[in-house]
Amino acid sequence: MSMKNNFGLLLLMCGAVALTGCGRQSTPSMMNTSRVSVVPETHLLQVPVAEVNEGYLNRIAEDYERFGASTIQMSIGYDPANKKYGAMQAFNDLAKFKGRLNKLGVHNVSAETVKSEGAAPTLMISYDTVSAVGPAGCRNMPGFDDGLTTAEIGNYKFGCSTETMLAKQIYRPADLLGNDASDPDDGRRAANNVEYYKQVDRDEAEAPLIRIERTDIQN
Repeated sequence: MSMKNNFGLLLLMCGAVALTGCGRQSTPSMMNTSRVSVVPETHLLQVPVAEVNEGYLNRIAEDYERFGASTIQMSIGYDPANKKYGAMQAFNDLAKFKGRLNKLGVHNVSAETVKSEGAAPTLMISYDTVSAVGPAGCRNMPGFDDGLTTAEIGNYKFGCSTETMLAKQIYRPADLLGNDASDPDDGRRAANNVEYYKQVDRDEAEAPLIRIERTDIQN
């Protein structure tokens, strides 16, 4: 093979290598594209009735105002054989606790007494909550506050720290779910109005209002 042919073959091989570098490549993004997540949970509390004070109920009210997403289910368990604390005492304490929560702005409370043989008088509270957290799989930037070192920066998704800190600043996470501002009756009322105009004659529907005098309704 001549020198000229060898040179042409070399150019052809170099061109093939260059074209190979132009092929489509895919590199995983280091940017987080997810947003704050909303996590539903159920809050369960149990405390001896003797330990329930105004400060305890204040904390319940504050937590419910921020995270509450359902009716508070409140009950007191009592032992029917306990002569010092029976159904009447449990009922009175429930009324007192519920009244205090109402004064603190918590009106969505359901209360009941529950027989619990052999148990000390106990207040039980449960309600659904909604919390805001960072996107799934997100961690704070290494070296920030989670014990990771900068050597692990390669596994970090940029933007995760921002979203996580933003989640902590949302006072009422349930607002992220939106609010149903429309009255269910609005749609029914609109449908009734449309149905009326489908059935009535146009002249009747657009007829002028009849003026009624006082003498028309007097006996």
